[in-house]
Amino acid sequence: MLSLFRRRALVAAALAALFIIPLPVATQGAPAEPVAMQVAKRGDTSKRISIETQNFTVVFSEAGARIEEFRNRDTAYPLRDGANIVVPNTEIYLAPYLGDPARVDLTTANLTSMMFAAFTFTKSEDADAVRIIATTPVQLVVDKNRYEATFSKEFVFLKKAPYFKFSLAIDTKANLKLKNLMLYALPMIGPAPEGSPGNFRDYHHYSHGEKFEQVYSGGGGAGFSCGGSSSAPKKTDAPIEFFGSSSRFLILNMQPLFKTLSTTLTPEVRTESKQLVNAQALHINLGDVTLEKGKPARFEFIGYMGPKLDSNLHPNEDARRVLPELSQFHKNLYKSFDFGITEPIRDIIVSALNLLYKVIPNYGIGIILIALLLKLAFFPLNQKQAEAMKRMGELQPKIKEINERYKNNPQEKQRRIMEMYKTHKVNPVSGCLPMLIQLPVFIAMYSAFSDAYDLWKSPFIPGWIPDLSQPDHVFSLPATLPFIGGFAVHLMPVVMTLTQFYQTKLTPTSGDENQRKIMLMMPFMMLFLFYAMPSGVVLYWTVQNLLSIAQQVYTNHKNSKAAQKA
Repeated sequence: MLSLFRRRALVAAALAALFIIPLPVATQGAPAEPVAMQVAKRGDTSKRISIETQNFTVVFSEAGARIEEFRNRDTAYPLRDGANIVVPNTEIYLAPYLGDPARVDLTTANLTSMMFAAFTFTKSEDADAVRIIATTPVQLVVDKNRYEATFSKEFVFLKKAPYFKFSLAIDTKANLKLKNLMLYALPMIGPAPEGSPGNFRDYHHYSHGEKFEQVYSGGGGAGFSCGGSSSAPKKTDAPIEFFGSSSRFLILNMQPLFKTLSTTLTPEVRTESKQLVNAQALHINLGDVTLEKGKPARFEFIGYMGPKLDSNLHPNEDARRVLPELSQFHKNLYKSFDFGITEPIRDIIVSALNLLYKVIPNYGIGIILIALLLKLAFFPLNQKQAEAMKRMGELQPKIKEINERYKNNPQEKQRRIMEMYKTHKVNPVSGCLPMLIQLPVFIAMYSAFSDAYDLWKSPFIPGWIPDLSQPDHVFSLPATLPFIGGFAVHLMPVVMTLTQFYQTKLTPTSGDENQRKIMLMMPFMMLFLFYAMPSGVVLYWTVQNLLSIAQQVYTNHKNSKAAQKA
């Protein structure tokens, strides 16, 4: 069944076709300014052409020369091989159209006619690259005049590297001026996690000047991810250096080799019944284009599609030999990965994981070993934190006495407490410092175990944890249950909560009853936060809890022996 968006597009295209009637050709003079576009015929969606390289499998449709499948190849890891970034009903059109930057609408006749126009393909290849050229005749209409033009799309895919070049060319036999030539560039991309839509995070991004902007397109999110879809178009009136779309593990970046005019990010298009028609998409304003007879206008882009790996943003000499334009890759492309300010720490963790994987080919065991190594590295800091909490607990009766005695004199109460801290050489914030020092590592750890390409589809325990980048799945409650139908049961977060609860029971508190209640509630809050997180993150936190329990047992035993000697 056709989606509502496609049905609306078909209606718009049919209405546009009503205007195809013989009209006189305009006299030559000042360049005419067409306002409408009409195509000869609609393409057959069942007719396709495909190409395959070492890094890509790409399938084009005759209708609109759109990309229906754009698959990342990873023959070294079969479970990841063939992942498709094209989300159903949001194909990559790269469709040029005459539009209005103030009103970007996916159902306008000019755009829908180009989205479904019949293109003719020519395919060629050599030892270095595969080339696809798609052409379609278009009539450009202004007033009562119609002008013949040819629109061409050319794709060059490198055979041994994850780069490509896209070119748009417009040729005409008359002098014309195309005002506000737009390019429907990129929709949201995938792939979405199987059976776990809550972990689907997709973004659009673009850079203009020295400013980098990223907009959350929709889908789900977990953990530290935040943001939301906008209800209005987001327009940037500045040339852009690069733009793209990304999901958790894969990214599609494109960089214009010319000066664009502006960029518009359309919101989700919804009908009056609030039904989603199409997700957000990027539209690029190519500006006003003057066409001269025999002088085609041409717009070129270079691009990258593949994993979020920094090494892939630096094309090697062989790739630059085939596509010299790759030497112009923007220096800030790495920002599109959005790994945050802890990226250097994250990269060290991922590198350590890959090093351990070469010895023990299981990323789950690698996470356990990294948790152990970090616990050993932070052992002195954690011991200081435990000792500080112990001393604060010993002072709690005296603090309570001061609070009672000077409850009507806050200034004196504060002075007495600080004086007592100084006498007993206790720093009230010393227990927090170790946690603050470790916080950047924890954030980097979340990024590494949540969004690392290497953990994607990597199993730990087959049958229970088949993918460390997704929540573990034991079973789902029957879909017939009211209100909670389809609820997935995850065991790892429950195990993590139990270990944290036991750790909390072992850890001495300052004696304050309110703080004690908060500490006892914390494990259940963590269950809520971690329930839908990737199992790699939950595994790390569970191992940390077990190691913290062992450390606390050791510390309590040490303190008990010291007390007996005293």
